[in-house]
Amino acid sequence: YSFSNNAGSSWTNYSGLPLYTAETGKELVSVDTNTVTPIKFKIAAKASTNQPAGTYTNVINFIAVANPEPTLGPVDCTAGKICYQPNALSGVVGTMANQSANDNELITLYPSNFSRSGYGFAGWSDVYDYDTNSAAKFYGPQEDITVPTGTTANGTSLYAVWVKSEGSLQDSNKVAALCGTNGTGGSLTTAPTDGTANLTSVTALTDERNNQTYAIARLADNNCWMIENLRLENTATTGATNTALAQGYNSSFTGLANPESADFSSNSTTANSLYSTDGSTENTISGDYQGYRFPRYNNFNTQQRAENTSYTNVNTYSYGNYYTWAAAIADTTHYKTNKQSVTNTSICPTGWRLPKGGNKSNEANNEFWSLVVDGINGGTKPANYDSSAYPNYTGTPEGSDASNKLRAYPNNFLYSGYFYTSSANGRGGTGYYWSSTAYNNISSYSLDLYSSRVSPGTSDYDKCVGHSIRCTAIGS
Repeated sequence: YSFSNNAGSSWTNYSGLPLYTAETGKELVSVDTNTVTPIKFKIAAKASTNQPAGTYTNVINFIAVANPEPTLGPVDCTAGKICYQPNALSGVVGTMANQSANDNELITLYPSNFSRSGYGFAGWSDVYDYDTNSAAKFYGPQEDITVPTGTTANGTSLYAVWVKSEGSLQDSNKVAALCGTNGTGGSLTTAPTDGTANLTSVTALTDERNNQTYAIARLADNNCWMIENLRLENTATTGATNTALAQGYNSSFTGLANPESADFSSNSTTANSLYSTDGSTENTISGDYQGYRFPRYNNFNTQQRAENTSYTNVNTYSYGNYYTWAAAIADTTHYKTNKQSVTNTSICPTGWRLPKGGNKSNEANNEFWSLVVDGINGGTKPANYDSSAYPNYTGTPEGSDASNKLRAYPNNFLYSGYFYTSSANGRGGTGYYWSSTAYNNISSYSLDLYSSRVSPGTSDYDKCVGHSIRCTAIGS
């Protein structure tokens, strides 16, 4: 709006003069046209220094200009804080608290507690307009970063990076068009590992089973991976659609059992009858650890966000759900899994599967190894490679570097912890991800990461423990 003299004298127009509400005396930023009670406001007027003295009775005109459509923009933060911004005008669910930080301090970023229907979450950016800003930087959702200068005085905002779904995870033609086959072709480029803001290597697809959208990327091994943790919940309906949409479901696998309310590893008669997917009871299931391999999952993280909207760095949606190894591979045989076997079944979407694991004797087939050692770490083997059947990066700067690279954009692995007995453990400090490879009847290989340790699919854990899941595209 502007002000001018009706009499047509040489008064200067004054644009953008502040309006103040009569009721509060505070500056009026915008007017809601849907307000029932009209808003009363005061007008601040200003006279030029060369305006002749006298009494002026002419009416001051003002022009009200409608606000343009709202657009995204930079958001101020609080001094000494990292502020996590949802970076969308609508449709974002979840809240996050600010993180205390000071200039040049080394911190681990908070993982995302935001979700947006139809979009995958690809990480954090230092600018809101990352898609058009050539100077943008990207960070993994739980990466270690050096706090930017100026944070102590003014705070630093980090903005969610959203990628819109291009279709279905189960659409083989779409996946092939994006990811190619056998490491060649496809529209997605191999993602850089230096934090460069590059969205040509990232997109998102939606799981038809529960309409969850996941960011996917072509990673350093040249294969396509989901770069978010699986959030599939109960699939116990027996319809043909459900079984067809899961990769390699056994015909007798009717879905995941309901989340446990008590002991995740219980092998009581009650637990066996509840969680056996083929109707068996304890009397008809035998062998060691008989209660440990039922297809069970726990949605602790998603439940926590639904029940507690305040962010505490432990109730985190992006951690996904926890799955026993039996749930991960859609197992109905319970105790009959052979030693060193690799299963082709999983609860990944059709066209996707669990990555393979293994120790030094079969590292060529260990896809976690291919990603971490050959890809992300440029072929640099762990220091204990020559002396250990289970090589890993551990307890050295090399281990810390490998861990941060896994948690950095675009790999985006998380310290999602694990679930055992009746609670989640280790969230924010450890991460465990099932492979499709069994070590023996009791345990299976997993990728695990700590701040100074990475086991690239070479450590084995009891199959009863609830781990996270990342899926990789078949044939990519």
